[in-house]
Amino acid sequence: MSSISQAQPQGRGANRRQLMIAAALGLIAAVLVIVFLNNNTKDKTTPAVPVKSVVVAAQAIDAGTKITDQMLTTRAVPETAVASDAFTDKTAVVGQVARYPIEKGETLSAARLVSAPKVQALSFQIPPGMRGMTIPVSITNTPAALIAPGDFVDVLVTVDAVTLTGRVQPTVTVNAAQKDVKGVATIVQNVQVLSVDRDYVDTGVVYDPSVRGNPPGQKDSVSFVTLAVTPDQAQLLWLAQDQGKLTLVLRPFGEDNIVPLVPKVEPLTLP
Repeated sequence: MSSISQAQPQGRGANRRQLMIAAALGLIAAVLVIVFLNNNTKDKTTPAVPVKSVVVAAQAIDAGTKITDQMLTTRAVPETAVASDAFTDKTAVVGQVARYPIEKGETLSAARLVSAPKVQALSFQIPPGMRGMTIPVSITNTPAALIAPGDFVDVLVTVDAVTLTGRVQPTVTVNAAQKDVKGVATIVQNVQVLSVDRDYVDTGVVYDPSVRGNPPGQKDSVSFVTLAVTPDQAQLLWLAQDQGKLTLVLRPFGEDNIVPLVPKVEPLTLP
């Protein structure tokens, strides 16, 4: 029985050594697999995504702005993300005009720009959101012969008192003709003159407060001026023109305050 008991520990020791050898071999195999996979990954390079250089805005650009080289930069983007009308050359963009507001970093495309006019076109000079409204004038009752494109004016209308106020004036007797009683009101203030007759500042860029052209000079008469007005002001001017007589008042250059004014109705009274 003693010989049997001595053989059992030797069997357990042999099994332990085999397990340790198996574990070591497994560890070595795992390391070899990791090394193989790493080497295999390094050998396989990821295909490069084709890129293309496009022109982008280096700053925010307002609608109507004539674009200069300083407003532009270039950026590489994946070819699949490049629009068909995107610009790839800055020289093709310089000198064009922004049709819409352009954000900083936005890709410049043909749809966002408009070429500078090759011929005279007043529509390129009208500020965004405004309209060009032409009204008749006379040099005998307005300073039209002295007004230059870019100047700012107020517009007055002279019309019968009933039309102006919407009510019969208490100073008028029952038998008096209402149309004989006149009133005057300033209906639009601080609007910019786009053109005097057909003369305007032809730059291809919208007018701003610093724009000013030349007065008509030695013209014998000025028949009409075109003003930059809002759509609502255009309706008001058309109605006033149809119902009465319009007069322009020239503003000092650079003065843009709006004065609260009350319409005046006959009889004339001093303040």
